[in-house]
Amino acid sequence: MKLSVPFIADDPYIDFLVKNKSLLSSVYFALPDGPALDARVQFGSLDLPFLKKHLPRLGKIKTYCLFNTRFITPERYFDTRFLNRILDRLQALDSIGGLSGIVFSDMYLLTALSKTGHKQVKSLEAVPGINMMLDNAPKAFSMLAAIRETRFKLPGKLVLDRSLNRDFNGLGKMVSAIRQAFPDVGIELMANEGCLSHCPFKLTHDAQVSLSNTRLVPEMTHRISQVHGCHDFFHHHPHFFFSSPFIRPEDLTAYARLADTVKISGRTLGSRFLIQAVNAYIHQSFDGNLLELMDATRFLADAYHVDNKQLGPDFLNTLAGCNHLCVNCTRCRDLFNRTARQQTRILKPYKDRS
Repeated sequence: MKLSVPFIADDPYIDFLVKNKSLLSSVYFALPDGPALDARVQFGSLDLPFLKKHLPRLGKIKTYCLFNTRFITPERYFDTRFLNRILDRLQALDSIGGLSGIVFSDMYLLTALSKTGHKQVKSLEAVPGINMMLDNAPKAFSMLAAIRETRFKLPGKLVLDRSLNRDFNGLGKMVSAIRQAFPDVGIELMANEGCLSHCPFKLTHDAQVSLSNTRLVPEMTHRISQVHGCHDFFHHHPHFFFSSPFIRPEDLTAYARLADTVKISGRTLGSRFLIQAVNAYIHQSFDGNLLELMDATRFLADAYHVDNKQLGPDFLNTLAGCNHLCVNCTRCRDLFNRTARQQTRILKPYKDRS
């Protein structure tokens, strides 16, 4: 099963992707040198010269630009200069190596871009982002109907909500319905997010990131997560990691008939993390701390070592079909106690370098 992976400004990582390009279906990246329109807090960005140098090295792999912010400030939906400037940037990207489309989470923005009349729109797929939470066929069909009303192309794939990863009955029904109605649309699943199951913080978190990226308020999303959100929750209840609907590398074969591609996330965690994660899913095996493959719960790896190999071949069957009535169940807690050990923090001696 081929992978959809982040494209970041790191030469060794790009060399790694080029070496493994036959195993990749697509790459995705934030808008270079432009406004923050993606769903991550901004720590840095690609620039057009880097993309011009390296994107063609990937050959015919599909390329997607991330427009998956939850919202922009209201006046910008009507700012034709702003919208056309964005589309000019996409046109420049397309001239480099052929841009396949955009990934969006704001239907207002998609519609506003379409209404500009810019010629670039008609050549781009509009792919609903993972945070559109497409978890049933009617929702997916409604989304595709809305896209059809724009000048964008229908997406070449749909990224289904992570909540379906362990609900094989629901996943199977949805995939069957989509393939029957839209046989040319591929199915993609998110593998390594690792956040809370049906995360109760998710919608507000996405909104806080979008608000931060408007530059109208100080960036505080990480601090909020640490004190009031999922970071705080996981530190108090680390065993809930196993209720997260991630897909282990070893379990990819269970999805072979249900999905066409698998998405790897973690583009803000650096090239070392990404190379390790992509390698693990390419080889469908990982001998190490499972937390080190996760995007949202990578921070827990400093506190716990979850031995992936100890989880064994029955891991997915053990947790599939979970009814999420955690108050009446100890399965995740028992599994965590058996396979995880607390990390010992080693403080290195201070050296005065003055």
